[in-house]
Amino acid sequence: MRTLARHATEAVLWRLSFMRAVIVTGARQVGKSTLARQVLDRMGGSYLTLDEPATLAAARSDPDGLIAGADGLTVIVEMQRAPDLLRAVKLSVDRNQRPGWFLLTGSANLLRLRSVSESLAGRAGYLELLPLSWSETTEAPRPATIDQACAAANAAEYLNVLPTAAPGMADTAWELALAGGMPPTLGLDLAMRRAWYDGYRATFLERDLRRLSEIASVPEFGRLMTLALLRSGDLLNKSDLASDAGLSYSTTDRSLSLLEVAYQLRLLQPYLVNVGKRLVKSPRVFAVYFGAVAWAANLRDWRSAVRTAKDGALLETFAISDIMSWDGLSGQSRYHFWRTGGGAEVDLLIERGEAIVGIRIKSAGTVHGRDLRDLRGLREEVGPRFKLGIFVYLGGEAMALDPSLVAVPLASLLGAGSAAPSGDAAA
Repeated sequence: MRTLARHATEAVLWRLSFMRAVIVTGARQVGKSTLARQVLDRMGGSYLTLDEPATLAAARSDPDGLIAGADGLTVIVEMQRAPDLLRAVKLSVDRNQRPGWFLLTGSANLLRLRSVSESLAGRAGYLELLPLSWSETTEAPRPATIDQACAAANAAEYLNVLPTAAPGMADTAWELALAGGMPPTLGLDLAMRRAWYDGYRATFLERDLRRLSEIASVPEFGRLMTLALLRSGDLLNKSDLASDAGLSYSTTDRSLSLLEVAYQLRLLQPYLVNVGKRLVKSPRVFAVYFGAVAWAANLRDWRSAVRTAKDGALLETFAISDIMSWDGLSGQSRYHFWRTGGGAEVDLLIERGEAIVGIRIKSAGTVHGRDLRDLRGLREEVGPRFKLGIFVYLGGEAMALDPSLVAVPLASLLGAGSAAPSGDAAA
């Protein structure tokens, strides 16, 4: 399997230059250990994994002793398996406050685990590693298109620095959305990918999930997980989900929380300008690794996605995951969606300080006037804070639609397989 450089590597190295510890979390098999080794290649140090029985036993029986001889950067993988080790790390970094002391990884959200009593608050920086982005699979630089959207004075200025998409990129987008971005699946054909996802699901349910919590019925939990994946991109209705899964509301609520903690699902919260207005207040649910949506829906190709009306949700899940995977590394952006009671919706609202960028994602190759009503509604709602509205589609042309609205090919926004306009420097 080809090892690809991750955009997160530079973000981790930067944080280690002034923080005593960095904690990288994310789903199993998303590439955390590979990222840690890439950091070690640059900085040097030692590597410990709690997947090894002897190391795990030492971490649980004598956590202070395990790290007592640490010299230089120490990487510890799968920290959630020995929560008390975080206390030992805290004591260590309090005694020696130099930066770059520890890089810790975990396949669960350590801040939400009841078994974890130490958060390393004020001592560590946190990063979530997401599946491979499109730009990473093509070994392109980390995209700057959201930075540019927040900085541009108007639509024309934004288009002047936007990368241009190469021909045929819509077909590539479909393929990537179906395949997913989990590193072990790169280069696998459809049958191989399905076998990999079958194994991933079984391992998660039978091993990883049991380590996180006691589950009364694994088959019922697995059914709920599949149903939730099939709802990726939808508003979360826990009562309907509980009814379809044949589970109680409380069991469904607890199970969804576990799927969040284990980075299987993400809840995107609504943006509420005025809580008294008629805005949707329920979150939207998204699969964290978008290939699981295609797996759950048994999609063989893009035609089957269109035929079953899953193309829009699948493309949206892919695009939002991709954007968060590199834009989220700076820690400057907050992510929401916006939806009114009348049905107007902006799929991704990015908030940076006072600036707001709205993104509408469509599985279409053309732009129609009606497609822009949602972005215009958001612009009217937030007023001067509205920086730019981006209509993302599968066509090949980027165009200004008015002074603060643009239509942009998906490949251009995601900075993949493309080039900067001639004579301009796209950062």
